[in-house]
Amino acid sequence: MIGFLKQYLLSILVIVIILILCLMDTSQVQAPPIDNFDKWVHTIMFLGLSGVIFFDNTRYFRVKISKNIIFCSVFLFPVLFGGLIEIMQEYLTQTRSGDWFDFLFNLFGALLGWGIASLVNRRL
Repeated sequence: MIGFLKQYLLSILVIVIILILCLMDTSQVQAPPIDNFDKWVHTIMFLGLSGVIFFDNTRYFRVKISKNIIFCSVFLFPVLFGGLIEIMQEYLTQTRSGDWFDFLFNLFGALLGWGIASLVNRRL
């Protein structure tokens, strides 16, 4: 267990930060006047999460990792996590609501992360 926590410490930190940001009350936060700003934020958060998970995996294994590990950890986990966040926003918060478009942009960020990780992995 300690080994797992050490291996994925950065990933766990990013997951906790994303959870806090996605579940906190944002009714008092003024978003910048950028079209679809929150969708960009979702894309960047999940692209970042995918990248950090890929980094933690390659740092731990110290070699090129399999396509299955990349798919499951860098793409599938962030997509499932993004879906869980939207469900939690809908049912566990008073000031947030689940949004299918947020989920799609979470998925888009994870897809970008998966693509980048696959390209980087080929070059390792």
